[in-house]
Amino acid sequence: IRKIELSFIFAATQVSPTELQDVFQETSSNIFQINANVVTLDKSLQSLGTSRDTAELRQSLHSTQQQTNKVITSTSQLIKQLSDIISGSSRQDRLRLMRLKTELSESVQRYGELQKKIADRTRALLPPAKKDRKQSPQTQFTELYEEDPLFGAAESVQGDGQQAFLSEITEEDMELLHQREEALLQIEV
Repeated sequence: IRKIELSFIFAATQVSPTELQDVFQETSSNIFQINANVVTLDKSLQSLGTSRDTAELRQSLHSTQQQTNKVITSTSQLIKQLSDIISGSSRQDRLRLMRLKTELSESVQRYGELQKKIADRTRALLPPAKKDRKQSPQTQFTELYEEDPLFGAAESVQGDGQQAFLSEITEEDMELLHQREEALLQIEV
């Protein structure tokens, strides 16, 4: 993600047409990136639970989701800044901003739906808990890593690292989902 320095926006009363076009272009490019990531994630989703399901696939899914979350956050900030900039601008700029808001909202909605599908599929692939022994969730995750090659690389990851990694993913993903929902609500307003 290319970062445009936007501090000039609030320091100046007028933004040059070139600077404004740069912000519009970055926003549009970010929306394109979100949509491209949705396509990539959808293809990866189709591989979950098949012979192509590997630790690398799951890591790629996670990395793509994290990157998409960052792009969504950045793009939401750009949209907000554009809203502040063009409040008194031309009708064409206001229409362009409205179109970008709509595109971002639709992209975030598709992404959210796909993330739910990925989470559902991943949960469905977890082996059922053993009912004859009481286990903490961390014990279950540790055994899952040790016993199931689907989650990959059990030999290279040991003990507490496994538990921390799984806990980190869950908490981080939930926080990012919450942030994305808030961003979507702000865009819709």
